[in-house]
Amino acid sequence: MKAVLEILPVDLDAQNCTLVLEISNEGFSYTIKDDDENIYVAAAVFHFDKSPGADEYSIILQNELQQQAVFSGNFKKVCIMYSFTESVLIPFSLYDSRENTSVLNLIHGDFQSNVSVLTDMLEKSKIYNIYRVPVPVLNVIKSKFPEAVNRHQYSVLLKHVPAEEDKLLIIFYPKKVVVMLNKNGSAQFMNTFSFSTAHDVLYILLNTCKQFEVEDIPVEINGMAEINSPLTKEIFKHFSSVNFAGLPAGRNYSEEITRHPAHYCSYLFAVDSCE
Repeated sequence: MKAVLEILPVDLDAQNCTLVLEISNEGFSYTIKDDDENIYVAAAVFHFDKSPGADEYSIILQNELQQQAVFSGNFKKVCIMYSFTESVLIPFSLYDSRENTSVLNLIHGDFQSNVSVLTDMLEKSKIYNIYRVPVPVLNVIKSKFPEAVNRHQYSVLLKHVPAEEDKLLIIFYPKKVVVMLNKNGSAQFMNTFSFSTAHDVLYILLNTCKQFEVEDIPVEINGMAEINSPLTKEIFKHFSSVNFAGLPAGRNYSEEITRHPAHYCSYLFAVDSCE
């Protein structure tokens, strides 16, 4: 596992801080906010050198959480955000908890074993989000952070990303992209796609726009994407309004954090908490 970004606090009093920890197939990321001072003091992104299986993943994750000194404190609050693909959003009117496993198997296949099915309830959106998390990974999290709040990435984005403005929000990972389309004051679409080339991403974005009948919608880029990479250059060619996400307003950031591209962890800073 390698550190793509690692900004550590000079002096951390965990009892006054909130930890937001993102768990994904690619690795894990985190931010730490000093709640007393309303300032983010840490941000980090770690990626696997190669894709591990669930058991190997849990061992690596457990070792990292034990070995990294930043996780040794007793945090005031811990929010876990699972950024796994296997998720289904269901309106209140169609939800039946007895069918959760069947629905996930129907949409994402039943080849996975040793997984737990979790559910987020989004009261404002009147949606349930059911999703799968590998049991070994979940056990590591429960052991290290027994009082943590668990949420899926889609649930967090639906709650914390304003839908008032039409926008195509994208979050880049090494080999996948999360796409969220806001149109007419509400979130119309959210999904995760694997990609290999810049043209794959461009097809995903243009096809999403075509399916939802939007043209040249403003695009906001988040995650580990370089500003002048072939990937982002292709997006600029086809959309007239493309912005890299900035640091969310209403919060403060350490000087070290402000020295790095804001869009790397902007979506994590926007979470603030998983509630």
